[in-house]
Parts: sequence; C-alpha cells; structure tokens
Amino acid sequence: MATTTVSIGSNQSISTVTPSSCSGSGPWTVNFSSTPSGNVAVGDIYVAQDESSSFATFTFLLTAISGSDYTLKYLSCDDGGMMSCGSTSPCDIYDSFFSTVAGTFKRAFSTITLFEAMVDDASPTYWGSTDDVVGECHADSAFTDSRVQFTNKQSLASVKLTVNSDDRHDGTAGNGVVIRPTAYAGSDNGIIESNIDNFIVEWFELDFTNTNTTKGIVLRGTNDDNIIRNNILHSRTGSPTANGIFAIHVVATGASSDTLSILNNIIYDWRETSDDTASGININQWAGTVNIYNNTVYNIESENSGSTKAATCFRFNGNANQVANVKNNIASLLIASTAAEHRAYWDTGTGTSNVDYNLSDDTTNATYEAQGANSLKDKTLAQIDFVNTAAGSEDLHLDTDSVCREAGVDLGTTNGVNIDIDGVDRDATDVTWDIGADQASEAGADTTGKAFLIFLDT
Repeated sequence: MATTTVSIGSNQSISTVTPSSCSGSGPWTVNFSSTPSGNVAVGDIYVAQDESSSFATFTFLLTAISGSDYTLKYLSCDDGGMMSCGSTSPCDIYDSFFSTVAGTFKRAFSTITLFEAMVDDASPTYWGSTDDVVGECHADSAFTDSRVQFTNKQSLASVKLTVNSDDRHDGTAGNGVVIRPTAYAGSDNGIIESNIDNFIVEWFELDFTNTNTTKGIVLRGTNDDNIIRNNILHSRTGSPTANGIFAIHVVATGASSDTLSILNNIIYDWRETSDDTASGININQWAGTVNIYNNTVYNIESENSGSTKAATCFRFNGNANQVANVKNNIASLLIASTAAEHRAYWDTGTGTSNVDYNLSDDTTNATYEAQGANSLKDKTLAQIDFVNTAAGSEDLHLDTDSVCREAGVDLGTTNGVNIDIDGVDRDATDVTWDIGADQASEAGADTTGKAFLIFLDT
C-alpha cells in the first residue's frame, strides 16, 4: 500500500521541456535541459510523443521533485493500436531527427469529476488498487463541477480530496481553490457527496453565488472515518427545490462504531427565502459519533413562519446510538432570534450530546442557545468581533477584542482539529484555544488571521 498523489486543474500545458539525462529503470530520475517553468507539482503528468518509430504517446506521473531531479513513473502508452508499445525511459523517446523529444507537463485531471470517475474505476491507471489516493486541486481557474459523487472507492485504503499547499485560501473567499458551480446539481443534492469510508475533503471554497444547488457537502450511506475540514462555504440565497438548504448535510445512517468529524470550517450567508429550512451544519439520522469542533457559522436566515422548519446554525438529531461532541463553535444568526424558527443550536436527538465551550448570539431563545457551563451565551455580533461582516467582503477571522479569544478548550490533534482555517497549529501557541475556526490568539498574529513570526537578532 502506498500513497499516490495526482493533480487536478485546468492547466493542460504547464511547461514543455526536454530531458537531458535519465537514471534508473522505472521510475526514472530525470533532469531537464531547462528548469520546468510555471507551477509544476507532484501529481502532474508528463506526456511525450514518439516521432521516430511507434508514434505512441507516453504518459508518466511526477511522483517527486528534489532540486533539479524529477521522478517520473511510467503510466501508459497509446499507439492507436498500430503496434505494441510499453514502458520506456523519457530520454529514449525521440523526435523525427532521433533526438530526445520534448514533453509537456499538465494536470492529471482537468476536473474533480474526472478524478472521481477513476476513484470509481475497478482498473485505475494512475494508482495501485489498495493505495491511499490524494486528489490535489490547483487554482488554475475556478472549478465548475456541479455534483461530484464518491460512491465506490473499490479496494482503495482511503481517498483525500484536497488543495495544493501553495493554493490554499487564507480563511477568506476569493484567494484559493474555488468551486463555483454554474449548473444545478438536482433536487436535494450537493456539490461534493461521499458514500464511501475513509474520505477527507479539505481546504476548498464553495461559492454558491450563481447556483441554485441546495447543498454543499453531503455525506450519504455509512461513511465511517469521513472528515470535512478547513473549508469555506458561502452565499446561498433563495428558495430550495426540496428539503431545505444546508451547507454541510449528513444524511448517512452510519453505525454505532462509525465516526465522522467536521472541523475548522467557515459557513456564512445561507438564507432561505420561501417556506423551508436553512442550516449551516445539519446532522440527520447519524447513529455513530460525530465531532463538530471549531466551526464558525454566521448569518443563517429563514423566512419560514412556523416552528418545524427553521434557520439553524447547528442541528443534530440522530438515533439513540448517536454521540454528538459539539465544542468550540461559533453560532451567529446575525438577526435577533425572536421567533421559534431561528435557532443557534438545535438538538432534537435521543442520543448523547456533549456540548460545551460554544458561543451563541441567540439572546431570546434559551432552549436553542449554546449549552454547557463554559459556553458563551447571549452575545452580540459586536462582542464576537469579526474582522469584517460587510456583504461581499466577509472576513470571519476574530478581531482583537473578540470574546471568543482564549475561550475554547484544547481538543488535541486527532484528525487535524488543531489546524485552524489559516493552517495555524493551535497547539504551537502558548495560549488557550479560541472558539471558532480561527485561532487568532497567538504571539505574532495579526487581526486578519494570517500568522507571522518576528525574529530578533541577539
């Protein structure tokens, strides 16, 4: 079992270069006559066409970069069925003058949908059948995938859908890898859906400004060991076609031994404009353990006038086996919660709920406030003190005077819960954890949530 990383992005011509030397016998360590330009990264593919004999197109996977050494693993060759071709060194692919031919680096998959299709393929090209597979997205351009369904991972050990470390957002919209669907995903469906075990989705911005898709990230089926972390989901306004609008929705049933974790996400501007439900995080039917830690949910609204279909920042309602651990979260409804249909935390389950160290700005609905002796209740938006709440320019990092700073509890390191929305390690600081997705209370941190260090020459 090995870990295989493949790139996902729209750039299908990153850099064209000619090998100058190759060592090894597959995979090959390759040096190029000139350094590949652009942002060539591990997980990209290298494609070269023979022009001297077979006229085949050879494809290699870039598995490592060390200085000027590029490790290329042979994947396939395509000769159109004219003759047999197979593994060969990149230096032994020739042009019509029998000189080593130039090849082109490109992303392995141009869309997330194509990556998922190979995850679902019983005979994958890019990885071994029992690998840990990492699909790493690049910010070449916005992704427009409208519904990506991970329904079968075959015998793979795990699947991670993530973002290249150079392209991650900084906790605000518009500067990382963005999924911005232009098509409708269908009634009650999400943009990213998981029906597999051992699945992670992280570091994405999901922008709903131009879509009427009703759900963001949806878990269906059993979904043991699924993790949703460090994502930004925002700007869904309108009338749903069915069953409400939810940023993160768990409709999986699970088993009492199953666990899922929702960590360090920011969700804002989810507004239902007809007669249905709106939720930031909605846990429905789940029978196992769910860990909802250090999320920030802001501006959840509903125009519903009844009490059963509500605007809720956090809702969890499983069966008797469910264990809901809900800690260090911000629930900010923005509007005054003067009616039953606006709720910060709504626990309608019959299982075990461990709820504490959360914040609520619900000032009138005591039943739906943040529960627990260490939670912050009846707070105002001014006391939460986000950096910016102006529509279209939201920055939900914690500003200097936030009551959320150093008001949380240390939740350890399991599943990366200690890594905040900016990539800051909460455990590397000398202060108590903050409530919410942003760890602002650290030496050398500015008020926009970006960390910096000051070194003094002594």
